[in-house]
Amino acid sequence: METTPQMPPEAGSGVPCLAEVLVRVRECRDALSSVREAVVLAGPGEMEEFLALVGSLVLMGESAEVAVVAEAVAQGLPGAGALPLTATDWLASCSPRHTARSALGVVKLAEAVSPATVTRAAGPLASGQDGEVLGEAVLSGRASVAAANVAHSEMRRLVPDLQPECVGAVWQVYADFACGGDLGEIRRVRPQMYAWFGRPDRLNDRDERARAQRALSSGAADPVDGLVDYRLRLDAAAAAVLEAAIDPLCKPVPGPNGEPDARPASMRRADALMDLVSRGVRGSDLVPAQPATQVSLIVKLSDLVAGTGCSQAVGGIDAGRFVSIAATRVLSCDAAVGPIVIDDSGDPILVGRSKRLFARARIRALHVRDGGCTFPGCTKPAGWSDAHHLVHWIDGGETELANAALLCSYHHHVVHSRRLAGRVTRGESPGDPGRVRVVWDLTPGSYDQPRGRALRRDGQAA
Repeated sequence: METTPQMPPEAGSGVPCLAEVLVRVRECRDALSSVREAVVLAGPGEMEEFLALVGSLVLMGESAEVAVVAEAVAQGLPGAGALPLTATDWLASCSPRHTARSALGVVKLAEAVSPATVTRAAGPLASGQDGEVLGEAVLSGRASVAAANVAHSEMRRLVPDLQPECVGAVWQVYADFACGGDLGEIRRVRPQMYAWFGRPDRLNDRDERARAQRALSSGAADPVDGLVDYRLRLDAAAAAVLEAAIDPLCKPVPGPNGEPDARPASMRRADALMDLVSRGVRGSDLVPAQPATQVSLIVKLSDLVAGTGCSQAVGGIDAGRFVSIAATRVLSCDAAVGPIVIDDSGDPILVGRSKRLFARARIRALHVRDGGCTFPGCTKPAGWSDAHHLVHWIDGGETELANAALLCSYHHHVVHSRRLAGRVTRGESPGDPGRVRVVWDLTPGSYDQPRGRALRRDGQAA
């Protein structure tokens, strides 16, 4: 965004000169020096009013500091002395409250709010720039330097991934949070902004990159204490399933006499994970008796249809996690995930479906019919495969054998991410004309082609 250099105010414009301001600042400083004695005689109302006023005064002091440093940097003052200094060292030498380390935050913000000069472009928070709303929050004394720097840093990370038309709205959100002053809240809002206003292609790319980096390390044993350390890294969709699986199992369990559970939360989570693993190892077959996970995902119908935006996990320990639409479709297929579809006003129009999950008997039948993962060339056995809706459940597909196929976890993801269509056929197997099998169209996007759309209208794939 182009801007013209800002000129200093002319004499007689009504703007006080710095010498006049200095007189008032000294008077304020002298008045504050006597508060320690004066407060002894103050009433509750006076103390409350004083705290509110001095809080505003501190913010205005930071605002003034940023404005002065910005002007000094624009004039080249830090490097103009007999001993040239960086802006941070110059500020630290001038101010008794700053070291070079603490001065850095002020200087960074001062440079960000600086208008254009003959030799330098305007800073990203200067008037006329996308981030001017945050710069104005600082210069008007509504946001602290610390909060504004965190908000600016978060926005720098977000901007490349935002839809261009949404950048201004997200700057406003960060300015509002900066005025609130809670640094933790400012940092926590970035995933939500990314999910709501991020470019759909970047959201899906992010999920693909995250999935490609999933890892579980080999155990590193400590020969002294007998413990084995593992490092687990998961993408958002996998983490949602894991958290929902262990959440019901890691609640505190009272002792036999009602005494509180002495295990810390981290130990209860480890015990819950081992409980799940042990159940799987002990099982006589690899068909779960009941859904292991209970995840609820809120998603807009318009986002679901367009493949844009995201869903958000609600309830349980995983509340607040954002999941892309592509991952939402995978999770909704056969994990115990309860999609809550809402309209653009936020009103629920579909909450789950009674026959969304394949029953135990149907999964047994799939094990017999398919024998394992049905993706061409895959040799994963049935016990390592999930039941997939050929016409996705979220598109109206029925939870019946004629609309089902076994897929291993990896190929389940491939089918959804590449939007592949499959169908159940009989008599197309070479050498076995009576065999029922699943045939896949491996053309990317085949699920969205005319035949795939027709199948979705019918809610069947056979």
